[in-house]
Amino acid sequence: MPKMRASFQGLVRLLARSLYPEPDVFVRELLQNAHDSIQLRRVHEPEPAGEIRIDMDESSRALSFSDNGTGMDRRDIEEFLSVIGSTGTGSRARELATRDVAVATIGQFGIGLLSAFVVAERIEVYTRKPMATQAWRWVNHGGEDYELDALPASAQPPGTRVVVTLAPDRTAFLDGRILRQTVRRYADFLPFPILLDGFGPINAVNAPWHEPVWRDPGERERLLTAFLNQRYADPPLVVIPVDLSNPRALGGLFIPTRYAPGGQAGGTVDLFQTRMSIRPNDAELLPEWARFVRGVVDCPDLQPTAARDNVVRDGVYHALRVALGELIVTALLDLAARDRPRFLQLCDWHHDAIKGMAAQHPDFGAAVLDHLPFETDQGQLTLPDYLDRQPTTNGKKPLYFFTHAADANQFYALCQARGLLAINAGRPFDETLLRRYAERHPKAVELKPLDRLDDPALYERLDAAEQAEYARLERAMDRALAEMETRVKTQVRRFRPDELSAVLLAGQRIAAFDAMEQALEKPFLLDGLAELAGEVRDRLRRQPLTLLLNATHPLVQRLGAVADPTEARYRPLLTGLYHAALLNAQHRLTPAAARRFHADLQALLLDHLELQVHDSSVGARN
Repeated sequence: MPKMRASFQGLVRLLARSLYPEPDVFVRELLQNAHDSIQLRRVHEPEPAGEIRIDMDESSRALSFSDNGTGMDRRDIEEFLSVIGSTGTGSRARELATRDVAVATIGQFGIGLLSAFVVAERIEVYTRKPMATQAWRWVNHGGEDYELDALPASAQPPGTRVVVTLAPDRTAFLDGRILRQTVRRYADFLPFPILLDGFGPINAVNAPWHEPVWRDPGERERLLTAFLNQRYADPPLVVIPVDLSNPRALGGLFIPTRYAPGGQAGGTVDLFQTRMSIRPNDAELLPEWARFVRGVVDCPDLQPTAARDNVVRDGVYHALRVALGELIVTALLDLAARDRPRFLQLCDWHHDAIKGMAAQHPDFGAAVLDHLPFETDQGQLTLPDYLDRQPTTNGKKPLYFFTHAADANQFYALCQARGLLAINAGRPFDETLLRRYAERHPKAVELKPLDRLDDPALYERLDAAEQAEYARLERAMDRALAEMETRVKTQVRRFRPDELSAVLLAGQRIAAFDAMEQALEKPFLLDGLAELAGEVRDRLRRQPLTLLLNATHPLVQRLGAVADPTEARYRPLLTGLYHAALLNAQHRLTPAAARRFHADLQALLLDHLELQVHDSSVGARN
């Protein structure tokens, strides 16, 4: 009996399992071999059309893979099929290349067949070359011995049939649904139809980039959108055709309508090499900042690893990575210029992804920062658009912003009264990007953080005489709030609009405080974290708020004229001013502050009612 010759040490099954950790890879490898066999035959015989068949036989636990390709003779079987590690397909392709004959092969027959031993207890190969008068049957059970029998030509049509007898624990591959999914994942774009038990094709055969209308931009986007809609669970919001010349790559990327925080559902591509899947859900090819992008890329110039489940990180790989990054940036900027509403929608839905990656990766940030929208009371504006609407002061444009989103009520009103614009930088990464923009334009831009900025241009300081008049009110306010265990430093200023009685400068402190309070309310804190969080919370509470009272507001003016504002009857008015500012700034009320505010409001309402009744009685008597 003939013996197997090994090009490397080790048992066949152990080697197969080491090289191919995923059991379903044998489907990919056998389909690749069938594809290559057809391609090699077509070099000399354009007809018949290529076809691959998969047939299931549950009674014998058998799967067979048949093709009408070039087949093998005894020499091929002994040199390639029976030498573990020999690559028959590659050898034939190289031989043809020396004669200037190009053939689109993608597999390595001697290595690929080895993958079947991950799931098989026996492999049978029936094969015949076109015009040959004899067919061959080769059988191996995963050991060093094999059987080789000559058969009459009528026993096998031209081509090859590989029969895989599955191990008892691998019969799941006789499930038609699982087999279809495996074929679609690995071989959806093979250029030949794949039939399952005579029905099909079960593969798409062609993707949009293989169609003749691919060069037409309108048809390309329509076909690609429909294709991606069908292939992925998330429908695409933005479609990015891939048609690169160096390195050569085709496919389609897209930004989905939904984004998972942390990028778990993004930044991945199904990576193909000459129509065959090499690495589904590859998370390494796209640049790190492109976590909001998915898609399919087929690059024939990539070099697969031995197991063909990954690619070599060579110059082609890195050039493709750079080219895809440039393609994504170009598509984003094109969308910003061509379809501004959809670009704004994209930036809103994928705020954390796009702005987060722009903040984390300076190169990406530099490319897109001028085009990203920021919220203002005049709508979403880019930073260049925003600065065009700002006056120049001392040679620079002021960039007013606040970092607690709920501060919009008070800071928008302040800026509107003076004809200025403010940016609501309360969403994640906004402040980081604003500061980076200012760093890039230090001679033209001056940052003005409204929630920390004691700006005399916004909050006019009082002269000495006025300050002395209001000193009693400032002390009374601080004392009343201290009784509520609220640390506040009160100052009276003059600002617009006149109807704004008070402003709180506490954006960062309140935001940090709120985040900590909400974290403390969660039941799954790790041991020791609650104690640490409590310490941070206490430190935050020790940081005083700045409360600015408006000297142009009638209520502040009347209270400033009171001889002794510390009298108990004025306390609800003083705390009411603070609570009004707190509510207008939409800051979080603690339970204690809410109870105090409710009690003071009830007292003020009762006093107002008594005054109304008193005035009515006096009017009736007169």
